[in-house]
Amino acid sequence: MKTSSRILLAVAVAVHILFIISLVHPSHFLNPLFPEGVHNIGDGPAADYFAFYQAGRYVLDGDDIYRRPMEDPDRVVPYAYFYRYLPFVAYTIGVASNAVGPWPAYWIWVVIVELFLAAAIWATRKMVTDLDLFARLATMWLLFTPFYIEQYMGQLNFVMGVLVFAAALSYARGRMRAFDTWWILSVLIKHLTILYVPILFRLKRYRTIAIAVLLLVLTTLPYFLMRTSGVGHLKHDNFNLSLYPFPGNFGVLALVMVLKMHLFPRASEIATHIGPLKLSITRFLVLGTMLVPTLVSLWITLKRKPFDFIESLALWTMVYFFVFREVWEYHYVLLQPLFVLFYAKTRARVLWVIFALAAAPTLFVLYDVPMDDPEIYWSAFEHILNHTFKVVPLVWLFVWVAAGYYRRHARRMESVPDNGLAITL
Repeated sequence: MKTSSRILLAVAVAVHILFIISLVHPSHFLNPLFPEGVHNIGDGPAADYFAFYQAGRYVLDGDDIYRRPMEDPDRVVPYAYFYRYLPFVAYTIGVASNAVGPWPAYWIWVVIVELFLAAAIWATRKMVTDLDLFARLATMWLLFTPFYIEQYMGQLNFVMGVLVFAAALSYARGRMRAFDTWWILSVLIKHLTILYVPILFRLKRYRTIAIAVLLLVLTTLPYFLMRTSGVGHLKHDNFNLSLYPFPGNFGVLALVMVLKMHLFPRASEIATHIGPLKLSITRFLVLGTMLVPTLVSLWITLKRKPFDFIESLALWTMVYFFVFREVWEYHYVLLQPLFVLFYAKTRARVLWVIFALAAAPTLFVLYDVPMDDPEIYWSAFEHILNHTFKVVPLVWLFVWVAAGYYRRHARRMESVPDNGLAITL
């Protein structure tokens, strides 16, 4: 391994250790870099994890898992966001967590996520033969600031991302049963990866789709038949039409709403009607933001030849950031497997620029206001800057992949006799 590669890897390890130190230190000194680090429902870490934990306690007590913990005087956690996921996580991770107290359970979860990170790095080492390439790829796993806030909040996204990475490696090795298993498990843990269904259709994995749907029905429908009120909570918490751009919401829709609020404040008033349906400029903007990347991804996945799995995997992963109304900073850990796979296959230098933008913290610390709703004190420029920061690398990566630049770099590497990979991606 070259000296430069050793230095790069050492810096990445040092920064990741800094993440851990901040996580365990009472001051959480890195928190001012993140909106969710200083403006969340609790005064400390684990606000999301405690939602899973409390939902598990509700399962054990025979109560509704979609109750609002902060409105429950008998909750067993100090604070928690509301539970907004399918019942599977409450009945598995949530119930298992209750074997110990809330705080020990959270720290065990932090260790588990670190083990998933170690497993991803180990799998990456198995994927490559070039140690210098491995150093760069390991850096992409270790040097990514959204991972810190993922751990601080106690979220599931990185685990899901590693399962997707395992599915991609299984596909590359031709182990389709393993591929099916990893994908189905990711869907059960957090239904976001249901977005990959078009890929499964292109691969003609109809049985796999059917099994996933069946398991979703079996782990979801019985609960909602017993507690019909849960349907309303799940729908409201995930699919209502409110698009308020909270400071920590870094999805494309949040940026659209910020631009509308500050540049086109009357966009919602300019409307036409088609029967009972009201179509305003705002709704056209939102609909276009959701439809364009979705249709592009659909066309590339189903029509482009030859089919490229990693290309489609990346596009559908990024579609999430365009279509969901709330995309928090920790969701960007879902891009880590993409950067690793893309760079392993292409060595495209532009990926390092995009990665650096996605991996860096936003400039939030410069314009934060120590109030419950800091955004109401921001200027239009600060609003737009805040919500643009993460969207820029996301859109850049999407266009880079969709426009075929990824394929050009990949073909160039395929002509190299020893491209540093132990498997064909």
